[in-house]
Amino acid sequence: MRQSLGKYSKEIALISPLLVLYIGIVLLFSTGDLVGDEIRHMNYATNLTQGFYTDASNPEFVNGPGYPLVLAVFSLSKISYTMMKLANAIFLVLGVFLFFKTLSLFFNPKQALLFSYIFGLYPPLLKWLVYLVSEPFSIFLVCGFLYFFMKLHANAHNRNVNILLAGLFLGLLTLTKVIFGYVILAAMIFYAFVLLLQRSKKILASMLVLAVAFILCIPYLAYTYSLTGEALYWGSGGGEILYWRSSPYPNEYGDWISKDVVFGHRSDDYFDTSTIAKNHLAFFQSVEPYSIIERDRLLKQKAIENIKENPIKYLQNTAASGMRLFFNYPYSYTQQKPTSYFYILPNGLLLFFLLLAIYLALKNPKAIAFELRFIGIISMICIGGLVMANGMVRYILPLIPLLLFFIAFVIIRVAGINNIRVFTQISR
Repeated sequence: MRQSLGKYSKEIALISPLLVLYIGIVLLFSTGDLVGDEIRHMNYATNLTQGFYTDASNPEFVNGPGYPLVLAVFSLSKISYTMMKLANAIFLVLGVFLFFKTLSLFFNPKQALLFSYIFGLYPPLLKWLVYLVSEPFSIFLVCGFLYFFMKLHANAHNRNVNILLAGLFLGLLTLTKVIFGYVILAAMIFYAFVLLLQRSKKILASMLVLAVAFILCIPYLAYTYSLTGEALYWGSGGGEILYWRSSPYPNEYGDWISKDVVFGHRSDDYFDTSTIAKNHLAFFQSVEPYSIIERDRLLKQKAIENIKENPIKYLQNTAASGMRLFFNYPYSYTQQKPTSYFYILPNGLLLFFLLLAIYLALKNPKAIAFELRFIGIISMICIGGLVMANGMVRYILPLIPLLLFFIAFVIIRVAGINNIRVFTQISR
């Protein structure tokens, strides 16, 4: 018992410098004010402390209740916003620790520690530590799901416990980032077909994980159904996102623009708000009298019309969405942002090694275990969904542990099998 506790303490000590760094970043760079998405999250959290999530007479589900539930607990504790932001440091370091534990199932301690620090020092993660946004919490949940899912397939012991815990983390992640609701459903449909062709205990166990995650979301889906009358209603922001993604106008790249900009209530960083208003004000005025749910439906309807009438422009917007997801560029009516350079180098390296890992995996398919393929498929479904919706560099963050684990596994396990021959082929 003492020996296992000692080993656990040593593992924590290896990661602890990151906690010091994270706390320092929060204390140095966070403020006591709330901006942007922070306000919305706190509004939902306040509603939860009062026994509801959204206004029943005109419901709005911009995001799921996962992170607002956390903030609601903090709010009841009467702690300051700065103290709440310190929780980001805890969530992120716990995520790194779980990531380290996952890597330790497959690699030696030095390899596991190296990739854990590459993950923990990934620059874009550090930026969001100082805001009350869901990314640090989501990363913790992704790492928890990854650890228990890999443990499920790496260890025959505690199978049911690992299924439940992996499903719990994935379910909480879905309630935090509702796009994973669509990922779960798509993965369940895909593997149901695979299961018809190939009976596999690993597929069955993985589908049980997906099922546990979905079951955890049923109360939320029942709540949205009770207020909207629509089944599997994950959020009310999809219509507005799809509307902007389908924009047929020149110099617009499918990125979301606040309706406050359209109505002239604010200008943000846009250099030509008059053209934005010219292109969109009349339509937004026409849907403004409707309820949020009905407005969402009308926006989706208009988006479908735009796509049918301008398919080439939609494909161009889709390419731009993929660029924004990794490189934070381009944005409509916006000059090149200096912050893009903050993402170009780390995400350029990430994308290079991801494509390299995919190439190596395709060259050595037998070396890729089912569980790694499963993680890869989930990641690709999610990336595809993000690109088809609203590609923003911030949205890729929860996927970083999954992508980096895939890269680490392929480089160490697959490239290491016959690295001389593989890299000789690549260099030709």
